[in-house]
Amino acid sequence: MGSKVCAILADGINTAYHGLPVLQRFSLQVPEGELLGVFGPNGAGKSTLLKVCLGLVPPVSGNMRICGYRMIRENVPFVRKLTAYVPQSFDVDRRMPVMAAEVVMMGRFGRMGLFSRPGPNDHLAAGNALDMLGVGHLAERAFGRLSGGEKQRVIIARGLAQEPRVLLMDEPTNSLDWESQRRICRLIREVHTDRKLTTIIVSHDIDLLADTCDRIVLMEQGCIVMERDPSEFRHCCRGQAHS
Repeated sequence: MGSKVCAILADGINTAYHGLPVLQRFSLQVPEGELLGVFGPNGAGKSTLLKVCLGLVPPVSGNMRICGYRMIRENVPFVRKLTAYVPQSFDVDRRMPVMAAEVVMMGRFGRMGLFSRPGPNDHLAAGNALDMLGVGHLAERAFGRLSGGEKQRVIIARGLAQEPRVLLMDEPTNSLDWESQRRICRLIREVHTDRKLTTIIVSHDIDLLADTCDRIVLMEQGCIVMERDPSEFRHCCRGQAHS
């Protein structure tokens, strides 16, 4: 990694669910400003990695540092202000009058407090995030009635409204049509560069990772088994698919 400062540093992480190992002696360094892709089969531990970064799954052993802060209990609330999460989906009942702007404002709760009223800075951050994702015109539209691509852009805007240093994305193009996938792919790269973020994308989408990321790691059985640059990754995966 040279002399670059690590935004995410995992050292010998082990985790377990109900006594069954998930991440096993997992180590990873993500320098500041990198857009990292994480690829692998279901059950490889990809989503668990994101949860460890968020402090939702404490390691059984090993160390995790986010922006220099060790992920121990007393540091978790502060680190979460620096780290935004974009889930696979964010479901709202179509009958519920929850506007897109309200969904994005939820991204400010970590900074302003769950029971605080949004102030001018919160409205500005939410509005800027909507505009950056090209969905400012949808602010007063019911979230549940948006298209899949529109919803995904609003969900990403929700993460950006937090003004994070680290952005974690779990299958951001899941269930989208091809055209929407490619739009989201371009937006992720633009947002990452403009906001000077450190980003991790977990995805099964070979093209998304190859077209968007600086580096891609392949996970199997709770650890990294391969690392590739985007051009090598696409060739490697296509070759395996046809072998």
